[in-house]
Amino acid sequence: MRRAVLLMNAALALGLLSAIAARPARAQSLGEKRFDVKAESEALLDLTASVPGTSWMEAGREAATVTILVDGRVHQDLILFNGARRFSYRLLLGRVSPGAHTVRVDLNAARSAAGAGRVELHELAVSTVDRAQPEFLALAHAPILHARPNTIGKFSDVPLLMYYEVDRTGDRTRLRYSVIFSNEDGGTQTAALMARWGRTTDIEWVIETELDAEGRAVGSTFQGVNHETKVFRGRREADHPLLITASDNNNFADDRESEMRFAPRPIPFDLRSRSREEVMDQSPWTYRVMAEEMIREGKITTQRSLGREIADLRRYLYIDAASDQQGGVGVSFAVKLKGDSRWFTSDLGINYNKIDRSGYFRTTILLPAPIALQQIERIAVRCDLLNTPRSKEELTRAAAAKCDLKSVNKAFLLDQQFQPESPLRPTLSPTRLPPGEMLELALPAATRRPK
Repeated sequence: MRRAVLLMNAALALGLLSAIAARPARAQSLGEKRFDVKAESEALLDLTASVPGTSWMEAGREAATVTILVDGRVHQDLILFNGARRFSYRLLLGRVSPGAHTVRVDLNAARSAAGAGRVELHELAVSTVDRAQPEFLALAHAPILHARPNTIGKFSDVPLLMYYEVDRTGDRTRLRYSVIFSNEDGGTQTAALMARWGRTTDIEWVIETELDAEGRAVGSTFQGVNHETKVFRGRREADHPLLITASDNNNFADDRESEMRFAPRPIPFDLRSRSREEVMDQSPWTYRVMAEEMIREGKITTQRSLGREIADLRRYLYIDAASDQQGGVGVSFAVKLKGDSRWFTSDLGINYNKIDRSGYFRTTILLPAPIALQQIERIAVRCDLLNTPRSKEELTRAAAAKCDLKSVNKAFLLDQQFQPESPLRPTLSPTRLPPGEMLELALPAATRRPK
């Protein structure tokens, strides 16, 4: 046993040394900034950069990668996924003590695409949030994510945004952090992602931390592999829990690290009356990154496909709604275009593709070609049983099944640059639909066919 432990420790040490060795000893410095701190704080960085010649949709020219050091020590990596566009990446630099500090940005040539151009660093803006400021605790407990090892150098499934939700009960506060990844390499097939989730990004909750009245962490749980909720027992830097993306569908582990890590700055978001995808809507560039990764990975096709490949993302109608399903039912949507007798459905005729979860959600409908919203004549929503009842118990359950439709909040298309266009807002009063029934939505007058 003792020999096995020694061998394991040696292997871990060699792995750590290999990770350290992967960092260039004398990397090219792109820029440095000095900042002063008056009180213990969380430091934030707005890094504005562009990389001419790179494109997230082109293999071999995806992006340049930089390494960010605080006071000479590696803190995190950043993949400049927005390419040639001038873009501000919002990052968390972690806990800093009173005094003078420096942040430096180095080119990570080993982790940049072979065809990446020269990084143009336009601005480094540092700000700090100390304990007296209300957002300190949410920043202080944000996780730092080690990259999934099989994505390193692959420009796949990168974290685009992190957001957090706050829940206060009595003298306790719960902070729940989630990440929007550019895609997921495992899990649900792409066509089903569009039907069931209305996107090909992957939105995953990472960790939830409970704080006492003094703001101390009294416990954390995280989303482990296979979506299992687990108690966090890993390492922290100051109050920041360290996790690794451990599965191809972007679940996490707390017992290991990798040679790259990310620390996006978390933004607050209240999802009590909105879908998670609204986070993307408020950062519309995420749709373009999502689409470009689909193109680069060969997941866009002109052929009918119900699996890995899907149509151009500009051919989909994106629908945001809310409902409660009970008794083994699912919701689907359908749209009819002016001058076309066909109905196009979100579920593509597959029960698995119906929305069986309750709350706020997104779905999409594949259209025969890119359209304008004015070409939509009718939109309908339908409630269906997901399975044919066979036993007496299943028949009893089916008799009580229902879809309580709360709202249909908006429907929109993507423009030529893969950005959400101004939405259509159908009207729906809260309605109870039994299985097998369909309800047409009231559309704004501008989209109706003249009588």
